[in-house]
Amino acid sequence: MLRLVTVASVLSNTGVRPAPVIDTTDDAAAGYWANRLNVSPQDLAAAIEEVGPAVAAVRRHLGK
Repeated sequence: MLRLVTVASVLSNTGVRPAPVIDTTDDAAAGYWANRLNVSPQDLAAAIEEVGPAVAAVRRHLGK
């Protein structure tokens, strides 16, 4: 029997969590955060330029 679990539960079990800062030099990390915040990569880059790469600051700026 298959049991579905959330991604968060898997990540918390392994101790792996997304970094509190968005690494703009890593396309995969930027893509992850653009998808997670439901914005385009361009909008994410613009937000990072305005408020810096801290996830909390970017979320506040984007209203997420």
